[in-house]
Amino acid sequence: MLEKFDNYQLLSKIATGGMAEIYLAKHVNSPINSMPIAIKKVLKKYSNNPTLLKMFLAEARIICNISHENIVKIYDFGKYEEQYFIAMEYVFGQNLGAILEKLGEKKQKLPLNLIIEIISAVLCGLDHAHNAQDRNGTFLNIVHLDMNPNNILISYEGKIKVVDFGIANANYTRKLRNDSGIQGTYAYLSPEQCSGTAVDRRSDIFSVGIILYEMLTGQTLYKQLDSDMAIMNAIMNDEIEPIDELMPDIDPKLAEIVMKALEKDPNDRYATAMDMREDLLRIYNSLEFDPNGEMLPALVKKLFPSHFIKMTKIIEQAQTEYLMDELFNNIGELEDIDIKSKKRVEEEKKKKENEEKKRQQRKSIISKTSFAAGIAGGIFIIGMILKFLFIDPDVKVDMVTVFSEPGGAQIFVNGEDTGKKTPASLQLELNKQYIIEFRKDDMIGGLEFVPTSDNRYIRMVLKKR
Repeated sequence: MLEKFDNYQLLSKIATGGMAEIYLAKHVNSPINSMPIAIKKVLKKYSNNPTLLKMFLAEARIICNISHENIVKIYDFGKYEEQYFIAMEYVFGQNLGAILEKLGEKKQKLPLNLIIEIISAVLCGLDHAHNAQDRNGTFLNIVHLDMNPNNILISYEGKIKVVDFGIANANYTRKLRNDSGIQGTYAYLSPEQCSGTAVDRRSDIFSVGIILYEMLTGQTLYKQLDSDMAIMNAIMNDEIEPIDELMPDIDPKLAEIVMKALEKDPNDRYATAMDMREDLLRIYNSLEFDPNGEMLPALVKKLFPSHFIKMTKIIEQAQTEYLMDELFNNIGELEDIDIKSKKRVEEEKKKKENEEKKRQQRKSIISKTSFAAGIAGGIFIIGMILKFLFIDPDVKVDMVTVFSEPGGAQIFVNGEDTGKKTPASLQLELNKQYIIEFRKDDMIGGLEFVPTSDNRYIRMVLKKR
C-alpha cells in the first residue's frame, strides 16, 4: 500500500538535502498517465524555524507567478500534519552538476552545441522569471540568486529546467533577504552578492557566466579555494583568467560573450538574460556542428544508465501499484452493492415462502436472471473502471526540441502556425506523422517527422526560397 500524504501518494524518496526532502509522488485523483510529480517537504526539525519556512513558502509564491517550459512548475503548496510542502513537476533526469562531474571523471567535456543549447534554455527561463508580473500586472523583480549547476535539471528526454527559487529576491521577499545575510552557493555568487550591495537580474547573469566558463574549459573558477571567505574575496577582487588564454582555439565572439557575463561591474555585463541568449544563438547559428553528433537525451542516458533503469522501474512499479489499489477499491464498492442486493432478495423470499410452487419457480428464474444481470452489470462497471484507468495507453505525447540554422524561424505544424520560433520545444504525439515547416524572411525548410522515444530532436538548415 502506498503512503498517503495529504492529497498525494508518496512512491519513493528521491533526495534529501538542505532543509527539505523530495519524494516521487502521485496525486490521488489524477489520471494514472499524469504521474509522477515531486513532493518537496520541509524536514520536521525545521518545521518551527520561521525564517526557513518563510524562504520555503516564498519559493512557492514566486514560482506560482511563473509558467515557462524552462522552469520547473509548481502545482500546489500547503501544510499537512505540521509539515509544509510544495508539489512540483518531476524532472526525470539529472542535474547539470552531476552531468559535469561524471564527464570530468571520464576526462570529457560536453560538445559545444550542447553547451550552447543548455545555457540558452537556462537564459530563456531566467529572462521569463526576471520579467514576471503578478496578477495585477506589477513586475515582481525576481532574481534567482542561486544559479549553480545543481539547480539546472536536464531530463532523459532533453528537457532543460531551472529549479529552486528558494532564496530568490522579489518585491515581497526583500525584507526577509535583508535580515538573513548572504545566501546562495558560494562558488557561483556575484560580486554584489558577496559585498552585500543591491542585486538585480544581472547578478544571475554573472552566475550563469561562471557556469558557462566551467562548461567550456572543464575547470572550476572558485570551487577549489579553501574557504567561503576566500571564494568571496576572489569573486570580488581577483581578475578572471581570460577564457581564450585557456582555450586558444575558442571562437573569439564566444570568448567575448563569456567574459562580458563575468564583468565585476554589473553595468559592464549583459543588461538582460535575453541579450546574452541572442548573442549565444548567433554564435550557434554561425558555427558548423556535426549533424550526426550525440543528442542531449542520448548523452544523459549513456552517462547514467543505472539511474535511468532504476527510476524507470520505480515509476512503472508505482503505476502498477496505484492501478491495483484503485481497481480493488472499486471492486470493494461493487462487492458491498452485491451483498446488499443479496440481502434484499433473501428478505423478499421469506415474505413469499407461502406462495404456490409455480410462483416460486418463476421467482427463482427471475432471481437468477437478476443475479446474472447484476454480474454482467458489475463486469461492465469494472470494464469502465479499467478503461478510465488506462486512458488510451497507446496515445502518448512528449516534448520535441527544435532548432534551425539560422535561428528565429517560425514553426508550422501540419500547416498551422505554432506561434513559436526556433529554438523551441513542441508537444507532439509519439509515433504520429507530422509535417514541420520553418519560415524566416526569404528562407524556408521542411520535413516529415515522426516523434518516437528515440527521436525527439529536429535540427533544420534553412534554404533560400
